[in-house]
Formats: sequence, C-alpha cells, structure tokens
Amino acid sequence: MAVKTFAAIDVGSSNLTMNIYEINSRNSIKRLTQVTHLIELGSDTYTYGKIRHELVNELCHVLQGFKQILKEYGVKDYKAYATSAIREADNNQMIIDQIRIKTGIDVQVISNSEQRFIMYKAIVTKDEGIHQCLEKNIAIIDIGAGSIQISLFDKKTLGVTQNIKIGSLRMRELLSALESETGNLNKILEEYIEAEIDTFKSIYLKDKEIRNIIVIGDDIHYMIKLLPKDKNSDIMNKKQFQMIVDKLAHSSPKKISLDYKIPYERASLLLPCSIVLQTFFRQSKAESVVVPKVEFCDGIVADYVYQQKKNSINQDFDQDIIMTANNIAKRYRCDKEFIRNVRIASSVLFDAMKRYSGLGPREKMLLDLAAILCECGKFINMNQVAKHSYHIIKATEIIGLSHREREMVAYIVKYSMLPYPSYFEVQGVYSAEDYLTIGKLAAILRVAMALNKSHKDKIGELIARVQNGNLVITVKAKKDITLERGLFHVEADFFEEVYGIQPVIKQRELL
Repeated sequence: MAVKTFAAIDVGSSNLTMNIYEINSRNSIKRLTQVTHLIELGSDTYTYGKIRHELVNELCHVLQGFKQILKEYGVKDYKAYATSAIREADNNQMIIDQIRIKTGIDVQVISNSEQRFIMYKAIVTKDEGIHQCLEKNIAIIDIGAGSIQISLFDKKTLGVTQNIKIGSLRMRELLSALESETGNLNKILEEYIEAEIDTFKSIYLKDKEIRNIIVIGDDIHYMIKLLPKDKNSDIMNKKQFQMIVDKLAHSSPKKISLDYKIPYERASLLLPCSIVLQTFFRQSKAESVVVPKVEFCDGIVADYVYQQKKNSINQDFDQDIIMTANNIAKRYRCDKEFIRNVRIASSVLFDAMKRYSGLGPREKMLLDLAAILCECGKFINMNQVAKHSYHIIKATEIIGLSHREREMVAYIVKYSMLPYPSYFEVQGVYSAEDYLTIGKLAAILRVAMALNKSHKDKIGELIARVQNGNLVITVKAKKDITLERGLFHVEADFFEEVYGIQPVIKQRELL
C-alpha cells in the first residue's frame, strides 16, 4: 500500500505547531508526531501593531528546528500557514521574507475566512460524531487568540458565519491595559464581550434556537482539564461549564497553572475564553458544549487530502462556500429567480468557453459567486448597483475564500456593469493574470445578465457551443425576448474583445 508523509505547520498567535502525518492510498490519515513551541506573537501584534525582531529571531530559530525534523522523517510535502498574529502585523511581509531566507520554509499568510474554513474541514473530516450534531440547529465557535468565528448550521447547511475580534489573547491584552484603571477586570471584560455578542445575536440569532455549541481551539482543551477526572469528557452541560467559569474567576492564572499542570501562558488565556463562551451560552440558550479533538494542523492535512482527491472526503466544501453567498444574497433581498437564471446561463457559457478561456473549476466557482451577488447593491441604491455591489462583496467575509479571491468576485461584479479599464489603469491594483481572469469572467457574466435583463424568467432552455468562430447561444424562450436581444449585442462586443469570439443568439420557437 502506497504511503506518503505530509507535514502541517501552524504559525499561530500563541504557539508554533508542526504535525507530521502518514497518508495511505485510501487517504486514511495517521499522525506520526507533534512538535509545539509556545511563542506569543499575537501579544506583540495586538499591543504594538507589529512583531519585535527578538520574537522574529525566536520564530526563525524554532522553524529551523522544524526543518531538521522534516529531513529526519523524509517529508517533502508540507503546508505552513500563518494566521492573525502575522496577518495583522504591520511588518508581516518582512517576517515572511526573513523566515524564507533563514529557514527555507515558505509560510503562507492566510485570510481569516480561509483559516476558519480549514478548521471546519478538520471537524467534519476527523470527528464522525459531528454529522449527527449538524442535524440540529448548531453553532460552531472557533476561538482563536485574536478573534472568534461563529458559524450557524441548520440541517448540515452553513447558514451564517461571522468573525468577531474577541479572541482570548486579544482580550487578555485588553485586560492588562485596563488593570491600573479598575479593580473589577472580570466585570469590564464581560461587558465588552457581551456588547459584541449582543450585536451578533440581534443581527443573526434573533429567535433562532441553538441546541448545541461545538467549540474548537487550543484553549478549550485546557479548560476541560479543570473538570473532575470522572466528568472529564468531550461534552459539557451547563452545570459543568459553570463550574469551570467559577474556578477561573476565583483563581489566579498561576494557581490554575500549578494545580492542573497547564502552561502559564495558556492558563492566563482561559478566563477570557470562558467569558466568551459563557456569554454566548447564555444568549443562545444552548443545552451543551461539544469539544471535538481537532486542531488547526488537522484541518491543514484534511484540506491537503481534499485538494488532492476531492471524492476522498464525504463533504462538498465548495457547496458550503456557495451557501454562504446565497445567505448574503438573501440578506440583501436579491431576486432569487433572477439569480437562478443568471447562474444557469453563466455555467453554460463557462463550459462552452472552457477550451478558449484556460480557466478551471475554481474560477468557475468565483463566477458562480459573482452571479449570486451581482445585484446585491440594489439594496443600497438602485442607481449605482455596480458600485454598491462591489463594496458589499469586498467588505463581506465569504468563508473559504482568500482575500484575493473575494476581491476578484467584487471586481467581476463591478465590471459586469461598468466599462472594463485598460491594464495600465489598474496594474498597481492586481496582477496581469488576475486582470485577464476578471475580464474573462466579467464578459461571461455580462452576457448571462443580458439574457435575463427583464427579470421575467423568459429563457426556458439554453445551449451554447463554439461554431465557426462564433459562440452560438441557442435559447428556447417562454416569452418575447426583444429586450434581451437588443441589450445582448451591447455586451457581446466586450465578450468578443476578451475572447476573440463573437456571441450570437439563435432563438427557437416560444415554448
């Protein structure tokens, strides 16, 4: 049986972790070893806005040690991801460059939405019990050092996901800053966190009943150690959870560290973490907290396996991204029938042009997202749809997309309605490759939107194929499409400019 080794490296906000895994031909994953080093990069970032060179030197030194371990295990494939501490640091590009030069390790700084999506992949692929939990209304809370991510599920469908900057390390640093000004730090922290959770509840929870909370993150596993051994499990009820909160509220981090053999740096983060959970527990009226045994490195290897062979994992993660976009469209009251028709037309046109576009499945998904969100700006102003749609998409997190991909979706929507600029006008904004991709996808979306301009569901069937230098679009119409045919020729000119292929409409009899 063919076996390969793979390493996942997490350059986190409070620790560096490397897991080495063994992956067999059936894509079964087994962890061989784990190496962890506590280093509070986030403490610098959240306090000063950048990471001091002393910590950067320590970071590089540890990663050099990781590189030696990779050689010992014969690991050739690895992924190294940096999260919020480096992502938010003003000197992040210098740090990444120093790591590459001093250690030879390429670290990729990922967006928050990518980071949380990787953790979602970890719990779905590693913990079999999660599938039963997802049958009910459930919230997944991913507690990081810098922020938390709350994702709401209903019948295995990802409904809402939102990032809130109340991570445990960030909250601890806030407490330190206020220590000289108040004698009741816990109360101040509760008020701060409660204000953030209240806002989330008013917008997203409303009357929704959350039955269970799944909590992931390094700190929650240390919190469980505070329970009596006979009650130490992966599921906590309200009474058990309150027992933990009370212990943390009435003990110092030093005492918690000594009594439960928890590293002091970790012990100092547990109270902020518990208050975050306590507040959400109270607001959502959940019955229990489920703590799956997963970590970020497990998500990295799950993502690696999924990218290598998507059918090896029984979960369509791309569909979760689409569902997130659908919920954004719903929030901005987009026309569902129009979206459905534009998505169908875009997909047909993309497939017909696949040979000529050089684009793949990921670009097709970006086009699909653009089709879903193409008119969300009407919610703001019907006279400047392109402008407002662009700003909404750019400012709204879409879980699973990188910052670059989300911007590309925003530009695709913008230029499906506005004139496309020359590359000389935007070469400082995005690369030549992205410029071409955005133009190709915007050209398809323009034609798809023109075919449905009246919002009257006129097209019953649509077929497209390239013949004799033209993209022949054959439609069976339910109603008269004079309006669509007239506007189609305007958009066809840009399509021909991008692809060198002229789109033409052929209409069959009315259905």
